[in-house]
Amino acid sequence: MNIEKGNISSRQLMFLIIGLIEGSTLIAAFILGVTKEDTWIVLVVSFIIEGLLLATYMKLIQLIPGKSIIEINTITYGKYLGKVISIIYIFHFWFVLVSNFRFIADFYSTFLMQETHIEVFIFCIGIATIYVVKKGIETLARIVPPIAIGTVILGILLSILLFKEYDFTNILPIAQINLSQFIQGVNVLVAIPFGEIFVFFMMFSSVVDKENIKKEAFKGLIIGGALFLLIILRDIFALGVPEALDVQPSYQVAKLINIRDIITRMETLIAVVLLFNVFVKIAIFCYSAVLGTAELLRLRTYKGIVSPIVIIGMIFSVTMFDASINQAYFGANIYPVYAWIPEVIFPLGSLVIAKSKKLKLQKIN
Repeated sequence: MNIEKGNISSRQLMFLIIGLIEGSTLIAAFILGVTKEDTWIVLVVSFIIEGLLLATYMKLIQLIPGKSIIEINTITYGKYLGKVISIIYIFHFWFVLVSNFRFIADFYSTFLMQETHIEVFIFCIGIATIYVVKKGIETLARIVPPIAIGTVILGILLSILLFKEYDFTNILPIAQINLSQFIQGVNVLVAIPFGEIFVFFMMFSSVVDKENIKKEAFKGLIIGGALFLLIILRDIFALGVPEALDVQPSYQVAKLINIRDIITRMETLIAVVLLFNVFVKIAIFCYSAVLGTAELLRLRTYKGIVSPIVIIGMIFSVTMFDASINQAYFGANIYPVYAWIPEVIFPLGSLVIAKSKKLKLQKIN
């Protein structure tokens, strides 16, 4: 069922993947307090794991081409179990959308506008999300590249401007965390910045040059992962390791920049860029949630359900956590365990079943 009539190129897909990973850079605060100086090692290991997962995703769309994850679930798991699994996926898309509403609202109300209620931020972002998602995947794909490129340039520029603030001994000692901390850190990084790439199962079928999907998807993962590693190392070199889960080093580090009293207050620019980054992530997951819902309900278009789904999400995001520290704890300890189900277990199961069915068909033929 092809509800989305718009198309994107594989290069636009690459930028969407980069944008998604950039929208997750704030979660570095979730693990720095756990994995400390070894966060960069945990990141590299998580990146390798995600590379294997992405190869799995690519193999699955090769076996079942031109289908969204909702359709793949029906093909592999059957009509009824497939629907149950699809509902889990749709809920997951929606939950990530809701969590990021709250995440960026808490960030702004904590660090920039303490007198402003989070409802104001959530409302503004929600309205923008409804507008962009209703415009379709082509509009979203045109918006993301300049944001993604600008974020990469800013990340490199900040790293250079902060060089005189670096203490390279902050990364020492190496390999001091225990196995439990290592596993927790890998869980967080695989589940959030990298594993969430599975959301593009809802967009792969809209790519025109499908023969280039694998190449451009891996490019997006590599560029996004390299930027994330740069940010982690920069923050550790400049600030050391924060002890609190709700400290945002990517924002705090910008306060250190002062070039002859001319280039200062870079944290405001960082906050604006982070807002655009998280908005991109919100829009991607919102699009996937509404498109998945429309496919499951066999609707002709998804545009009529965008507003209700976003509004319900906005309301829920206000009440889901008592404070930002609660969301940080949830993101570091609970969410990563659950996220492995839709991001790892279900796709692997689909791949095994798809391969099995293909072998059976080959034997019959």
